[in-house]
Amino acid sequence: MKYDAVVIGAGHNGLVTAAYLAMKGLRVAVFEKNAFIGGMASSPEIWKGYKPPLGAYVVSLFRREIANELGLFKLGLKVIPKNPNMVNILENRKYIRIWSNPSKTSREIERFSKRDAKRYMEWSRFWESIGLLMDKIYMKHPQNIVDIIENLAKIMKTLKINIERINRFINDILWITNTPAIKILDEYFESDEVKASLVEDALIGEMVNPATPGTGLLMAHHYIGNITGNRGEWGYIEGGIGRLSELIARVAIDHGAEIYTNAEVDKIVVKKNQVVGIKVNGKVIESKIVISNLSIKNTFLNLLDEDAEIDSSILRRINALRSIGASSKILLALDKLPTPHEYLLDIEKDLYASSTLYIPSLKYIEKAYGEALTLGKSRNPWFSINTPSFADPSIVPSGKHVVSIFLQYTPYSHRYDEDSKREILESAIETIESHILRDVSRHIIESKVITPLDIEKTFNVMGGNIFHISISPDQIFFNRPLPDISDFKTPIKNLYICGSSMHPGGGVSGVPGYLAAQKILGKNLRLGRKDLIEIALKIATKIR
Repeated sequence: MKYDAVVIGAGHNGLVTAAYLAMKGLRVAVFEKNAFIGGMASSPEIWKGYKPPLGAYVVSLFRREIANELGLFKLGLKVIPKNPNMVNILENRKYIRIWSNPSKTSREIERFSKRDAKRYMEWSRFWESIGLLMDKIYMKHPQNIVDIIENLAKIMKTLKINIERINRFINDILWITNTPAIKILDEYFESDEVKASLVEDALIGEMVNPATPGTGLLMAHHYIGNITGNRGEWGYIEGGIGRLSELIARVAIDHGAEIYTNAEVDKIVVKKNQVVGIKVNGKVIESKIVISNLSIKNTFLNLLDEDAEIDSSILRRINALRSIGASSKILLALDKLPTPHEYLLDIEKDLYASSTLYIPSLKYIEKAYGEALTLGKSRNPWFSINTPSFADPSIVPSGKHVVSIFLQYTPYSHRYDEDSKREILESAIETIESHILRDVSRHIIESKVITPLDIEKTFNVMGGNIFHISISPDQIFFNRPLPDISDFKTPIKNLYICGSSMHPGGGVSGVPGYLAAQKILGKNLRLGRKDLIEIALKIATKIR
């Protein structure tokens, strides 16, 4: 049996690529090594009646444009917004709630600093303006960011806007791509409590601290989601995050694609430096095109046929890509919701409706980071607690709950065994019970700890990084993963990459899968003058 295209891995990006190709009439097959689809956007029933999120646990970055083109909302996709977006537990029995509504958040911040409350409104407008540009950059094939900004600046200077404000905005774009997150926060805010409550997006998934250069870029990456229709708002997928992947798969199947689970790809078969198919369980599956949704490192270093002719310098550069994971997850099945400490009883519903962070101070993060460097993992990690079953009871048996705890820092290592996982679990539960929820351990029915080593083994991501490779100034835009491969094509004819190793990076966005499909279909999506004029006019309304 011969296909027009085969996709390795049924993660959400691979499914997006398959759906777009199938919609254009190509004969497509997807091969997934696990018994479930979705990759790190999956929520299989790992305990009877419970569907916790194995990887990603909330959504924002998935592009609404892609969801509309694939008809996902018509098929029943429903996003339940988190409101508040976040509650951060601070030192001295204090907390801050961050809402999707900037004015509401500003009033909350006023309890800590009236100056910061005003500055938060400027902060929100700043990221809204950045988002208007990133929207376009993310949905196009990668280009030189400096060229884009220079051309945008020329267009903006033709508009009747204060030239000083134009220059400041243009400089800010370049500034955030290389600047430490703490410097950005320091320029806006004076309160340590506020800064601690806004820093998470600059740290997620990476072995970095707030003072690491380039963390401003990671912060920007997490601010531009639009799946709910409100920029930067996060939410849960009704039915579990795996429901998103299932609906994308349904689109692909409805257009003739075939999806096989428990079908691990052993090798990408190459002849005369052109792909001819893949080998699955010892059997060759012929295909004109092969698209890998696995990490770039796993694709090139583990799967390529020995007959493939690849310049050794490219292989060395791929091997050198930073891909060290820094985060672990704890999944809990509970018989009921735990009880908050007395000082949190008034906001009990907010704790469960939002992501509850434990980042009590910036010094706490610095200490956790230092512990990871010297001890192999943080003794006192920072974490984010999510209870998706509070918003969506359909993912659990009646009256029960699931909790997802994302924590850092637990750098990738082969030393993670059952004893070390037990330590991670016990340390997290002890901290939660000491500061947030008094009786978690009493209500645990089942638990599962997922380390970067587990991520590597389960999802074929070398190094266990949730973004496949790190998001940093040297591994983003036209440098992701390398300038030679940034356009989704590889030196092997008809071999493409569609996963998070590609532009615009990790997270459940669907964009790498979309852009890979467009490239295969012969479309070269570039930011042109018309796009830049549209961006300039929108930004002009924000910075006048």
